[in-house]
Amino acid sequence: MRSRFFERLGLASEWAQEAGLAILALSLGFGVLPLVIFLAGSTILGRYEGASPARVYEGLYRGLGLGSVASWIVVLGPYGLYLLFKGLRLWWRASARLA
Repeated sequence: MRSRFFERLGLASEWAQEAGLAILALSLGFGVLPLVIFLAGSTILGRYEGASPARVYEGLYRGLGLGSVASWIVVLGPYGLYLLFKGLRLWWRASARLA
């Protein structure tokens, strides 16, 4: 099922699939995750004066330029979770072959 989905997108090779997933994960980190963080924070903690999604994006992108570790974690987090899941899956399969 997964391969048919990628073939419809024109991503037949494995490298193209990995690149497509990387682009998707980075797009989520750059575009969607800051908005989710803002909405979760304002829902749980309440809004504070001057809070807006635009200010969250502004602070995130300014932090990227200054080398803020927190900003880079937000942006690279979805891709890092994908790589962690993929590595754990490979490790699980390798350990099952040894048993």
